[in-house]
Amino acid sequence: MIRILYRHRSGTVVTELPLDQLNDAMRDSQARLWIDLTAPSDEESQQILTNLYRFHPLAIEDAVNESHIPKVDDYGNYLYLVFHTVGLGDERMDIHTYEIDVFLGANYLITLHETPRESIEKLWNAHSHQQGGLARGPAYLLYELIDRQIDNYTPLLDRFEAQLEYLGDVIFLKDLGGKIEEARLNDILTAKSSALRLGRILTPQRELLYRLSHNNYGAVPSDMRIYFQDAYDHLARFSDLANSMRDLAGSTLDTHLALVNNRINETMKVLTMISTIFIPLSFLAGVYGMNF
Repeated sequence: MIRILYRHRSGTVVTELPLDQLNDAMRDSQARLWIDLTAPSDEESQQILTNLYRFHPLAIEDAVNESHIPKVDDYGNYLYLVFHTVGLGDERMDIHTYEIDVFLGANYLITLHETPRESIEKLWNAHSHQQGGLARGPAYLLYELIDRQIDNYTPLLDRFEAQLEYLGDVIFLKDLGGKIEEARLNDILTAKSSALRLGRILTPQRELLYRLSHNNYGAVPSDMRIYFQDAYDHLARFSDLANSMRDLAGSTLDTHLALVNNRINETMKVLTMISTIFIPLSFLAGVYGMNF
């Protein structure tokens, strides 16, 4: 699906520009465009990325194929970016990641994603582009999108922290049964896996924002870099928290395994004591009979 949000040079904002009017809008260097492609077909991607904007084939190939780490590629008069947002999974410590591909030019922003994203929907209205958004340029709109994605980390990390604190307490409880022990171990492993996955996203995403705030890109006006620096600072804090939670999940797992081993050793000691008592009795009964 293709949607076009158009801000005329007069300040008028059209949230659903017909596709057949896109060529005329592109010719106006003072107008600004936001083209959003949600789960686009091959024909839709080719129409926008190849036929109209003539982006580099390598950038197009990356954009239509997901599963890329966050990055920014400079193609001179435009940038191609990949950044990820996160969502809470069905399990208590599980997360889902969603890729958003972006082409940023002097007067346009193009976003591609497979599923509808709340952060995009909240900005897809005329009011958001009267003072902010496209009113301040496509680079500022990109900052707003990324900043909203970063805000999604707050509830996720809060839930991680609460769940890890809970797991840190319950691992010391005894006699919960085999199924509960297995579920507890699964929660810890899920937490560790999610923390590692989060770190693999946040580290390159920090690098992306650092480059946007420090490099001299033609598509990013110099007065916009401070906003990307602000986003970098926010993300760096979340990245540090994610690393701390990864370490905490690893420590919780080590402690849990040590406690399980200790409980097994205690059980073996009891069994050894029982064996020490009954083996001699069994031997005597076998030699002298039950009348002994």
